[in-house]
Amino acid sequence: MKNVFFVLMLFTLGACSSQQPVSRADFSMTGEDQTISEGIIYNLPSTVIKVEITATETIEKRGPYYRYSQRFLNLSDIITEDKTYWEITGARIYTSSVPNPERTFFVTSEGTPAGAAVNLTPDGILKGLNLSDISKKTVEKEIEITRTQKTTKDEMSFNDIPFTEEQLIKTSSAATAEEVAAEIYRLRDARRRLIESDMQKLPPDNGAYKRLLTEIDHLEKQYLSLFKGKQQTKMVTKTFTFLPDAGKPANQVLCRFSAQKGFTDIIDMSGTPVYIEVQTETKSEEPASKQTDQTTKEEKERSGLFYCRPAKANVKIIDRTVLLNEKEVLIGQYGTLHQLPASLLDNPSTAVKMDPKTGAILEIKTK
Repeated sequence: MKNVFFVLMLFTLGACSSQQPVSRADFSMTGEDQTISEGIIYNLPSTVIKVEITATETIEKRGPYYRYSQRFLNLSDIITEDKTYWEITGARIYTSSVPNPERTFFVTSEGTPAGAAVNLTPDGILKGLNLSDISKKTVEKEIEITRTQKTTKDEMSFNDIPFTEEQLIKTSSAATAEEVAAEIYRLRDARRRLIESDMQKLPPDNGAYKRLLTEIDHLEKQYLSLFKGKQQTKMVTKTFTFLPDAGKPANQVLCRFSAQKGFTDIIDMSGTPVYIEVQTETKSEEPASKQTDQTTKEEKERSGLFYCRPAKANVKIIDRTVLLNEKEVLIGQYGTLHQLPASLLDNPSTAVKMDPKTGAILEIKTK
């Protein structure tokens, strides 16, 4: 009787143990015969280098009376010919990412392990595991700064200058230039007397005094432009994308730039090259970390989370021989693949935060 009772107790314990939930995840590299239905697909990223180059376009237009600048106004710093020229004024380096097709993986799971709670970017790059309630605080969002173009008001013509009747009735450009120069001197004298309050009748208050001085300055500037000429500047910013490849030369042409036309097509030889140089110690692909001899057969047959240890690279942007900017960045595709222990993510409360730009692990925590 005792033997029967003992057998029944063993049977009951065995039944209870067989009903314990299984919670585990398995990470594998995809093959050609793999389909989405067999698991959750994710990619590690290829790091993309983005270069934001800012250039300034300057337009100069000579005044109609530039020949008389020295004679009537003793001006020497004037514009003597119409021209347009461009100049690069700065470059900014930052990174983003695209999915790496050579580093595509899929996840299969049983139960509710942390490895089943996969967080992806819209294009399928892994950014973490089990981050549902902390993603707003820990997952970095890609912010691309956009800069608006700042241009001065288009005032390159001389048609809006208020000529007086005495100036318009002159029959030669020299006589008109002399009359305009005389008007400039009269404006300067009026401003001096107004500042010194040496006038028979001063303007009333409520800002009229300041407005009068401002109008005199504006008129003088307009008349002076007939001799000195006009200049207009415009800032233009363009962003260029470069995907580093260890199989290509470290120094490559990013874009072309012309002092006369600004940014040109990369095949347009009228522009001089702007180079991007990416220098790094390229490491050979390392196999995933091996399990120790103490692991069980089941653990050896399972794979943990694949992640990347990115490589450091020094990026330079060079305009012919002038260094525009230099920055050290991390590049995922130059780095090596590694794996976490398979059992680490069986715990449903484990969370892993990853860098969606490089595929590196940033944080592992238990909620």
